[in-house]
Amino acid sequence: MKQLLTTCCAILFLVFGCAGLKDPGTIKPIQPAPESATTIDPGSVVANLQQTNSGLTSFQGIGKIKIWNPDGLQSTRVAWAGYKTEKLRLEILGIGGRPFSSVVYDGSRFYLSLHSERRFYQKRTRKADLSRLVSMPITVYDILSILAGRVPLLKNATPTFEKGPSGNPYVLLLKKGWFRKRTGKIYLREDMKTVWKYELFQGKNTLLYRVEFLNRSHYGDYQLPDTLLFSNDLQTRFRIDVDKIWPDAKLPSSVFVLKPPG
Repeated sequence: MKQLLTTCCAILFLVFGCAGLKDPGTIKPIQPAPESATTIDPGSVVANLQQTNSGLTSFQGIGKIKIWNPDGLQSTRVAWAGYKTEKLRLEILGIGGRPFSSVVYDGSRFYLSLHSERRFYQKRTRKADLSRLVSMPITVYDILSILAGRVPLLKNATPTFEKGPSGNPYVLLLKKGWFRKRTGKIYLREDMKTVWKYELFQGKNTLLYRVEFLNRSHYGDYQLPDTLLFSNDLQTRFRIDVDKIWPDAKLPSSVFVLKPPG
């Protein structure tokens, strides 16, 4: 157990790699959206998506993360706290639920503390992502948006509709830039409001990552994900199963401060 957690934490310090073997499950196919959906203004759909859980600025959660790699399945308990799309704290939990390590991103610096070994690291970065952990460039902005039940919309992107493959709903495309162009694909259910899958591409068809919202639950005024499945075309996969979440959690600024052991 300790060896597994140490390995996970070492990878986390490389800024928040693994390849998939075991299939963690697939989403059930859904019926295509009605033809009249194409008459909807894509800009209005984007505006509606921007309002999803817009009042949720802070949250805490606890659950399990599973990573499929060439050695099989690895899993560990994890707790997290998030503020807007700016600050993130992760606690890797060991035996008995005690923190084995802490990870913090405060908007400008990344910190890691290995409690049992009394080791501490920090690194300044404005673009922290999870690429060294899961071989996918999922930014802190992206993961905080997704955990809060939102789609990480590309800013200043041009929205258009695309008819999805047979058995899928219409897809909202968000295209940004011409050099190193990025395209977000948002797969919508028939209500044109509920997102069940999101894909981010670079260039013409290089998939950076996809995320499937497998289950959601209502928490007061919010609808938040219970199960998230991340993958890419290189057979890399990881899954987050949420056990409990506390929306609108009151988080003191000290939550996003990590200091060397005394």
